[in-house]
Amino acid sequence: MRKTGQLLAAALIAGVIGLAVLLFGPSIIAPKGPIIEGVSEETHVGDRVEKPLYIGFIPQGNAVFMVRKWQPLADYLARELGMPVEMVFRSSYRDIITALSHGEMDICLTGAFMYVLTRENADIHPLVRRKKFGSSQYYSVIVVRKESGIEGIEDLKGKSFAFTDKESTTGYLLPMAMMRQQGIHDPERYFSEVIYTGNHDSALLAVFTQRMQAAAMSSTRWQPENPRIKELKIIWKSAPIFLGPFSVRAGLDKTLEQRIKNAFLRIGTTPDTQALSEHIQIEGFEEAGDRDYDSIRRVRAWMF
Repeated sequence: MRKTGQLLAAALIAGVIGLAVLLFGPSIIAPKGPIIEGVSEETHVGDRVEKPLYIGFIPQGNAVFMVRKWQPLADYLARELGMPVEMVFRSSYRDIITALSHGEMDICLTGAFMYVLTRENADIHPLVRRKKFGSSQYYSVIVVRKESGIEGIEDLKGKSFAFTDKESTTGYLLPMAMMRQQGIHDPERYFSEVIYTGNHDSALLAVFTQRMQAAAMSSTRWQPENPRIKELKIIWKSAPIFLGPFSVRAGLDKTLEQRIKNAFLRIGTTPDTQALSEHIQIEGFEEAGDRDYDSIRRVRAWMF
């Protein structure tokens, strides 16, 4: 039975990657091994064997979506650095830790809370963070439908509620901290139903479609151009926090690390990087430091 399950999983992965190739061309699927397992064949350049730079992500949708969104960044870094760059997808911060510890990942993008968790178990440090809507800060928000009659947290008792993921900064940690301050220690008893949607877009959709009555999510998904938000409203907003960073593992060559940072900092500031900036939906990058996430550490220490 286990072997059959493995074969089915392999077939499913192959099918998704095959669809990506069909839709976006063979050059889109640059990573052979790391997109699935984190181990790739080295690239031969003449008589020189060149090890790729591995850049990792937590999936925010299916594999086709992730490849379509992030492959242009990998291609840009490859051109800027003059070396192959391959994408690595992992499903949880535990998998990120393993990949970083084993050298299967050199750079990784995480949320703020996941960075703090990963930093406790893997030797990494922040390199840069994104800027969206003119700022590198964002918020946790709780949203409901406008006609719901829900005006505040006290009106949520007995209602259905959606978190995103227990490792999410804005979709779980910050709203849970607020709820505990208000005496809500057991969401499963306070709400009529609790679900975890897996990502912020699904949390918003759950409220929009009236599957759930309220949801916690990132303010980065509260985009004016999204027609769905016209039917929703925010009833709670956290204090601002920094967006999660792109971090690098310890042991990465310092000269290469600086070149990577410089490449990131160019994005959105020059004419030749404007299209990339728009594609990955950011306005640029700025330098990030470990202390920038101390507020998340304090919330976590209080919570757990």
